[in-house]
This record gives sequence, C-alpha cells and structure tokens, in this order.
Amino acid sequence: MTEDLRCRRKEFDMWWIEASVLLAMVTAARLRRRLPERAQRWVGQSTVEYALVGALVVIAAAGAMTILGGQLTNVFTNISNTLKTASAGR
Repeated sequence: MTEDLRCRRKEFDMWWIEASVLLAMVTAARLRRRLPERAQRWVGQSTVEYALVGALVVIAAAGAMTILGGQLTNVFTNISNTLKTASAGR
C-alpha cells in the first residue's frame, strides 16, 4: 500500500469508530430519557404483584392454622414433652 492509501484507510477507520461512539451515545441518551417512565410502571406493577402474593400467603397460613390448629398444638406439646424427658435423662 502506498502512504496515501494507508492514511485514507486510517481516516476511514477513525470515522467508523467515531460514528459508532456517537451512535452509542445517542442510543444511551434516548434510553435514559425513556427509562424513568418505564421504570415507574415496572415498579408499580411489581409492587402490586408482591402485595397479591403476600395476601395469598397470609390467607393460606390463616386457613391452615384454623384447620390444623388443634393438631399443631398436640404436635408441639409432644415435642416439648420429648425434649423435657430427654434433658431430664442426662
């Protein structure tokens, strides 16, 4: 390659790099401008979803405690008595 062609090649390469950087900066600026409004929607949506899941867990736990309340009391009483017996035997 002659010296003139090498210089032109370097200029073309630099132009391509500068254009790519400029495109990346423009794209990043556009995303930053749009991100807050989308982020607000996503945060609101996830908050509602977490609230619904939390309510479902509370309802399920309350139902299980109501249905199994007497049996749970017996289970924990048996565990407590077993631990007392085991510690008294030492």
